[in-house]
Amino acid sequence: MGESEKSTSEPLLYVDGEYLPISKARVSPLDQGFLLGDGIFDVVSAWKGKIFKLEEHLDRFFDSIRAARLETRLSKNDWIEVILETVRRNKLPDASIRFILTRGVPDGVVADPRKITPTEIVWVAPYVFLADEQKRIEGIRLMISATRGFTPDTLDPRFKCLDRLNSQLIRLEALEAGYDDALWLDSHGYVSEAAASNIFLVKKGALYTPQTGILMGITRGTVMECASRAGVECIESPLTSFDLYSADEVFTCSTAGGVLPVKEIAGRKIPQPVPGPITSKVDKLYWEMRDAGEYCTII
Repeated sequence: MGESEKSTSEPLLYVDGEYLPISKARVSPLDQGFLLGDGIFDVVSAWKGKIFKLEEHLDRFFDSIRAARLETRLSKNDWIEVILETVRRNKLPDASIRFILTRGVPDGVVADPRKITPTEIVWVAPYVFLADEQKRIEGIRLMISATRGFTPDTLDPRFKCLDRLNSQLIRLEALEAGYDDALWLDSHGYVSEAAASNIFLVKKGALYTPQTGILMGITRGTVMECASRAGVECIESPLTSFDLYSADEVFTCSTAGGVLPVKEIAGRKIPQPVPGPITSKVDKLYWEMRDAGEYCTII
């Protein structure tokens, strides 16, 4: 039996060239990713032994690496091999896979950020959904946060960076108000995105989604492709909270579970049955695509 086939009693992480049990994996408390949120990450998912759109996620990851002036010792192909091997060693055919790059550990309290060796991590866990089964069927309650999302002149939302304090704060705001999740408006009052997902609405048979001020989600792009296959027009457009309040259908989407219907936004209930017909159609096509192995890398 090869090393990659051996069973393990605890999860294994890849950390800087080693595969370690989670109890022995260590990152320095001086690491800039921990101290400053100075790093980037991405998340892919495996379903039935197939990782969906791995190369597309890595393209986004490498875009953020370059934009953030980070360095990695691993090529794109190296990252693919490390991700695949970490999944194999954990024996998880259905998995959430997070790969992380930080600036690394400085040699002093104040250090030149250009002269630090990066930290590279892959963490694999059982596949996770953003909502439980009942809420995936019935829909979630979504609030609009008082907090505004980042704008490109502050920290461009296309950076998938480690600093997720803003996401945590609006999730806390939502949960303590009795909602399941929250979304931001941007500084001009246009709809941005939810704490860990993109958002879509349906009006008069067409699908709408925000155009800018958002993370360019891989699942978002997949939903748009599914809509095209279903003959549903999909429009990227500035949207306001009024558009959400008056929508026929609303749903979020993410790597963690795909399409998630919304039944209420800031106290306004969706008047039609939830999930609506277009939400259901897109969700069905999304999972058919995954089951068929389209855009997949075999573990």
